[in-house]
Amino acid sequence: MISKVLSGAVIAGLLMAVSAPVVAFADDAAPKTKADCKKAKGKWDKKAKTCAVPAK
Repeated sequence: MISKVLSGAVIAGLLMAVSAPVVAFADDAAPKTKADCKKAKGKWDKKAKTCAVPAK
């Protein structure tokens, strides 16, 4: 019984360790709208509807 609880805690810890960086860098995603792209001083591509933001 204790081994199941312990292995569950280890798995939960690993999942949190892997997902934490993804959540932390979610704000670094490219802007999704033309207005947001303009605010970020990026270049909007009309055809692809994407924003190319210069590196910081």
